[in-house]
Amino acid sequence: MRVRKQRQKIGLSTTIVALIAIGDPQPVHADEPLAAAERLFQESRALVEKGRYAEACPQLEASMKLEPAIGTQFNLADCWEHTGKNASAQAMFMQVARIARAAGKFERDKSAKARAAALESKVARVRLVMTATAPGLELFLDGVVIDRAGRGDLFPLDSGPHRLRASAPNRVPWEGALTALEGQTVDLEVPELAAIQSRPAPYPTPHVAVAAQGSTQSTFALVAGVVGASGLVVGGVSGVLALSARATAREACPAEVYAFRCPTEDGTAAWNNATRAGNISTVAFLVGGVFSAGAALLWLTSPKAETRVAASLTGFHLERHF
Repeated sequence: MRVRKQRQKIGLSTTIVALIAIGDPQPVHADEPLAAAERLFQESRALVEKGRYAEACPQLEASMKLEPAIGTQFNLADCWEHTGKNASAQAMFMQVARIARAAGKFERDKSAKARAAALESKVARVRLVMTATAPGLELFLDGVVIDRAGRGDLFPLDSGPHRLRASAPNRVPWEGALTALEGQTVDLEVPELAAIQSRPAPYPTPHVAVAAQGSTQSTFALVAGVVGASGLVVGGVSGVLALSARATAREACPAEVYAFRCPTEDGTAAWNNATRAGNISTVAFLVGGVFSAGAALLWLTSPKAETRVAASLTGFHLERHF
């Protein structure tokens, strides 16, 4: 039986098992944290009395996140044991024992240690065989980072499938899968990560000479033409991005449902991105059209002169001969 006056708050467990086992808490309504924690605890106890451990465990996890009382932790460990999460249950029982001993609750300390010891032969474990030596290597077991100092140790795991991910700067990430079996130890090799291949240097642009007729006015025509073409390209790319952003916005927050007033931040941001891209596309098309038209007019009305245009890696070079 849990006594609220004897509850003691503790920090979040640093063990990998506990981090993997505890998910997001159940939604809490307008109750105060302590009252909500008590309500969730009592609901879980009612489910346990009916043997519905799979439903009771999430309630206890939510209660513990609101108020990590020692009684809640002991009951959660018991619930995990009944649902086959032996590694998580053992870790929690040992945590309860440490807290109970520090609080002078020696009977609870003794009981928790006994429960943890009884699970020793049932806990599945994985041994990481480290072949990877890349600088900055990081390992994640079921999304939880594995500290560098403990990579050669045996990791207790709940029975079932697990995933390990390795990553390092300038290396191709690697992922491996394993299935932990009750009471067995599995070896999982982490191979050397392949280096990311760098892109080859671009080939030099060949020198191109083009003969043309023009004057200083035709030079302005060429510059205006380049600006106009750039504007049209930017307008086209922005238009494509606007269509893509609009599709994303409609999926996140349909306009016909919310009349452009999204109730979510993600939906509002999506519509803002779509509008911004559309405005950029419109302005770019206008600028591109104006400069293109001006370039055509300047070119057609310019005096005749011989012009050589050369393209190279350093840019465009104009040579005039009148």
